[in-house]
Amino acid sequence: MKERLVLVILLALAFMALAPAGAAVADSESHSYQLHMEHPNVSEASNGDRVAVTGGGTFSTHPDSVTASGTFTHTNASGALMASGTWIATDLIEFQPYGCGVLVYTDPDTTLPPNFCGGALKLRVHLTATAPASIAGLQADGILTIFCIIGPNPPNNHDDPTGEGISLVVQGIINFNKIVSGMNVYIKTS
Repeated sequence: MKERLVLVILLALAFMALAPAGAAVADSESHSYQLHMEHPNVSEASNGDRVAVTGGGTFSTHPDSVTASGTFTHTNASGALMASGTWIATDLIEFQPYGCGVLVYTDPDTTLPPNFCGGALKLRVHLTATAPASIAGLQADGILTIFCIIGPNPPNNHDDPTGEGISLVVQGIINFNKIVSGMNVYIKTS
């Protein structure tokens, strides 16, 4: 009898060891999402400058594609306008999904629609300043990373609701890497 119990336990452990491999295969499937950033997502640079970003669009994985755009406002540490304008995604660099339908850090008992998902979406973007007039038309490239902490699997560095938001690295100019506030969502469409 004990031998049979040991065999059942060993088989169960073997099955559980194989389960993550199956989950990884599922993540390599093609998925499509809508991106919604209707409220400003604010991030701060080390010098106190801030950027507020809004936008929306769609993206797909395997193969990777993106169609997204929005607006940005850059203010200095005292709140004076440095630049505002538009951004457009030019490339989907990476998407790390956190899962769907659950708010683990704010209220694990609250469920969301099963297609409301989280993750880290990293995009190559092209920024164009429209104001102030002295820099209107100025363009720069950057990396915009959007963090949505919906789902059961956000990384430890996003272990509370303050991890929701964005970071924006404007290449050769400034790095907004401290999340101040944010609210966004990815809606899975396929």
